[in-house]
Amino acid sequence: MNLTWIIVVHYLHVLAGMTWFGGYVFMALGVWPTLLRRPPAEAKATLQVMDRFVGRLMMLSGTLVFWLGILRGTWLGPIRSWGYLLTTAYGLTFLVALLLVLVLTVHGAVSSRTVYAKVWDGDRFRPGAARYIRNSNLFSLALFVLVLLCMVLMRFGM
Repeated sequence: MNLTWIIVVHYLHVLAGMTWFGGYVFMALGVWPTLLRRPPAEAKATLQVMDRFVGRLMMLSGTLVFWLGILRGTWLGPIRSWGYLLTTAYGLTFLVALLLVLVLTVHGAVSSRTVYAKVWDGDRFRPGAARYIRNSNLFSLALFVLVLLCMVLMRFGM
């Protein structure tokens, strides 16, 4: 195993994870509370402009987290067989993290496609828009915390 590849892949995995998680935190705790306090038409237009860049960045960073994590755990890590994956603490934690990232990815994709319909009715906020955004963000952030917990556990071989 080439240590250089391990370091590069691990670094990129962590960097992508920080970007993905940081983006969600920024959107959940900074952007959405601000948008929901602005006039609805202005908020919608602002989000549409942000989506062009932020949406791509989130999709790219989430995709990199997923694939670099698989690479780091298998080819550059200890998981070499289905038996190891399913019978060791590290393997099971890896599997849980993988599933959580998949759920986060699907949730993010679905949310980004439906957010306008769930938050806006033309140029007005829908009733319950703030609650929908809060619940969606809390769900995502809770999953991110669980993924981070898995990363910490795997660092210690669990």
